[in-house]
Amino acid sequence: MNQIKIGPGGKFSLGGENFVIEGDLPPKDRRPSTSEAFTILKNEPYLRVYEDLASGFSPRSILELGIFQGGSYVFLDKLFKPRRMCAVDIRPQPVEPLLHYVSRNENRFVHFGTSQQDGEVLKQIVLGELTDELDLIVDDASHTYEETRTSSNFSSRCCVPVASTSLRTGVGRTTPTINHQMPLFPTATLCPISCSNKLCCLALRP
Repeated sequence: MNQIKIGPGGKFSLGGENFVIEGDLPPKDRRPSTSEAFTILKNEPYLRVYEDLASGFSPRSILELGIFQGGSYVFLDKLFKPRRMCAVDIRPQPVEPLLHYVSRNENRFVHFGTSQQDGEVLKQIVLGELTDELDLIVDDASHTYEETRTSSNFSSRCCVPVASTSLRTGVGRTTPTINHQMPLFPTATLCPISCSNKLCCLALRP
């Protein structure tokens, strides 16, 4: 049974927080997150992928690379219920509703103005805020080859990437397509990551 019930206008609630899906809208038309609801770009197929993953996987700590309006951060936190969670975003402008959320919840952290390519900062986050218990990395920030390579190299040192995921982009929407021909670990569960318009991997510790 689906835990997430999506209503008209892409609105849904999870764990006491409200969300609005706006991934199909042009960037200029997307609403910012507010105290009433967080904006999330992931469409329903992506949400179902995470929902399926959460049914059999309980990460102790999560690191998210790329925040946008904080909707995915709060969504992943409410869905997986990790002990600790942290996220970084290269943009210096903070998302105020996300800062308020983090301040209300123990062991929740966020760093704005921080690049996913800064391996030393990521290492400090993993060893400090996440107490070296990192089980899941969600890379939703990579938009260039170098960024992807850097974060992938970092992920491979912390976690085990278990599957690759390609994306099929249609008019006004993007849907996840699991590449069953390219599992990095054939005996592991295939776990795709949601992202915007690129090839990417979900990394988790078995």
